[in-house]
Amino acid sequence: MQRLFFIGFWLATCTGFVSDLFWHHGDSSILRTISLLVVDMILLFLALCTVRKAFDIIFISFFLVISFFSTCILNHSGFFSWINGLRYFFGMLFLVPILRYFFENETRHDLFVQSLDKQLLIFLWLQVPAILFQFFIYGAGDRVGGTMGDGFSGVISISIYVTSFYLLSKRIDRNNILQSLYKNWTLIFLLFPTFLNETKVSFILLIVYFILLMPLDRKYIIRMTFLAPVIALLVGVGSYFYMSSVTGTEKLELSEEFFENYFDADLDDLEGAIEYAEKNYSETFDVPRIAKFAIIPMVFSAHPGHHILGFGTNIYAHGAHMEATAFYEEYDWLLNGTSPWLFSIYMQLGILGTIWTTIYFITLFYRKPPIYNRRNLNSQFFLFVVIFIMLFYSDHWGYANFCYVILIFHFLSWEKGKVKSVEKPALETSD
Repeated sequence: MQRLFFIGFWLATCTGFVSDLFWHHGDSSILRTISLLVVDMILLFLALCTVRKAFDIIFISFFLVISFFSTCILNHSGFFSWINGLRYFFGMLFLVPILRYFFENETRHDLFVQSLDKQLLIFLWLQVPAILFQFFIYGAGDRVGGTMGDGFSGVISISIYVTSFYLLSKRIDRNNILQSLYKNWTLIFLLFPTFLNETKVSFILLIVYFILLMPLDRKYIIRMTFLAPVIALLVGVGSYFYMSSVTGTEKLELSEEFFENYFDADLDDLEGAIEYAEKNYSETFDVPRIAKFAIIPMVFSAHPGHHILGFGTNIYAHGAHMEATAFYEEYDWLLNGTSPWLFSIYMQLGILGTIWTTIYFITLFYRKPPIYNRRNLNSQFFLFVVIFIMLFYSDHWGYANFCYVILIFHFLSWEKGKVKSVEKPALETSD
């Protein structure tokens, strides 16, 4: 089970780089297509072997019912189209019960974590040559996704931060912060590649990274006083490399004035304006993240009756062997590019899907593993920051590589606590 889990991890996080190196076709390459399919099959198989808790069964079943009614009943798509769209959610659906399996038994947990720590360190070191190669070949941008490949710059940056944070947290002496940072400087050095791919979220995560390295106790302010210069220095160095890596090419963006002119008009006018922009500018047009939220009411007004269940899980799932839906054909200008997770889930599964997602994230912090049930507050605060940012930043939760890294980090944020013992009632005796 453990070996199969890690095979899925490495396929999800490393085949993208190899695919881009030899095929140069991004998502359409045969290697990436096959590897993603194998990862999905591994997740499905491991889930079938590990899902035993009633909550997990009900929770997953509820999602399957919502997605089926949305995709097949309301939006009249076929069964196989629904199945293909479900793959977008395999990471979220299955990795939690799979990882809980490894944390339910102490021996199983120790073997898993011992192997995991070594592999996560290898994963971090692999990003250095991969990102440097991509940076010098393609320049800073979305193509600098490390071992994950083209289009995963945001995922790899977040993955580097949470992985380095976990490994450094295990090694740091919180009573000798500066000395510990000096001894483990390589883990800090491994953050450096995140400033070569124009990922702005890296600056937020860098600050959160160092703030949460220290225990949240009475001595926190004193420790922060000593650590503040180090944070300022690293932010300054990161800013320098980031500004040096950003190209001088102007990127097309929608201005506030643009939306003021078109929000009072109908969707056809807005779509026409974007098509005009795409034809008259060299770069592909990408509707800004926050602007997509503002367009949601216009889309649902044009298609009444979809607020509860959305437009189906298959609106993003199409390719060489699966035709795009009619909804995607109409709104490709809106669905393409980076989409915040809240936007993505609401468009696919409407209000019910958004409620399901909200409960999913809440249960991450309240469903404790039976033995490892004590919170590491620093790690869970870091996890909360990542989850909150992703709601408005990107739909990374639809990628297995992101779910692997973040949900591993989530379970590692639970530490061994006291196991509650159940006292047996005394046997009654009779004279």
